[in-house]
Amino acid sequence: MDKIQDPTPAISNRRASVVIALAALVIAVASACNPGAGPSPSPAATPITMTGVQGVVLAGPTCPVERAGESPCVRAISGATILALDPSGREASRAVSDAGGSYFLRLAPGTYEIVPQPVQGLMGVAAKTSVTVPNGAPVQLDLEYDTGIR
Repeated sequence: MDKIQDPTPAISNRRASVVIALAALVIAVASACNPGAGPSPSPAATPITMTGVQGVVLAGPTCPVERAGESPCVRAISGATILALDPSGREASRAVSDAGGSYFLRLAPGTYEIVPQPVQGLMGVAAKTSVTVPNGAPVQLDLEYDTGIR
């Protein structure tokens, strides 16, 4: 008669592997949630700063009459393409506005021409604007397209 091998040791080994993997996951998550608990960053590490231009793309008016004290007659535009051109006129960055109308052009410090592109269904294009991007925080530049409603 053949001997039947007891599966208990194999199951125990698998459970131990799962427990070890879960413990490693818990330690990784705890370290990520509490960065002060881990090793200190090396003195050579420098923080990454996000320089550039950010803003919201809006279209207005969206109603024929705007009244004082009421919300403005504008709406966020998604899918608008915004270009940043360097002083020689070359494209330095490009962004497309998200569902909430927000965009971000990642740019090195310097001077740029921000050039909004036409959006289908809107009459006017937001104005070109020259901006100087400093080292550090991004420049805020909201853009407004014309809907043609009057």
